[in-house]
Amino acid sequence: MIKKITSRQWRSLVGVGLVLLGAAATVLLAYLGSSEKPPSAEGQAYIALCGILAQAGSAWILSREGRADPTLAQSSVARLMRRWQRARAAKVEVERLFEENTGLVESRRALGKLSVTLSFLEEGYLEAIEDWRLFHPDQVHTAEERRDRDAE
Repeated sequence: MIKKITSRQWRSLVGVGLVLLGAAATVLLAYLGSSEKPPSAEGQAYIALCGILAQAGSAWILSREGRADPTLAQSSVARLMRRWQRARAAKVEVERLFEENTGLVESRRALGKLSVTLSFLEEGYLEAIEDWRLFHPDQVHTAEERRDRDAE
């Protein structure tokens, strides 16, 4: 089965290609410099420049790999913190109902309120997952596959 290559994977491939090109230019320069007819100083400078540019390009391309956008991380964490506060409030309410032996009417009302809170939490968790899908789609896909495999 052929898997589609993502833009992040293309960027990685180009970065590795530039690393190899830089290394090849260094080896070529050493080999040609020790040959019977070494290239002129200008030719050696061009080969060295190609190697330097390839290494600099690979460093620039690969430096962004795996780095999360800070605003995305802040947004996702803030969303998760709001969900955590709602979950904590729901837990406190359920504990109160359990300890106080409330009547049927109040218990039903509290269960309805708890159902709404759980629905809100479910929606929020899905939104947080989608936040991360924007930056790390492969990792989210892998986590979903693992979840599906564990559910079987």
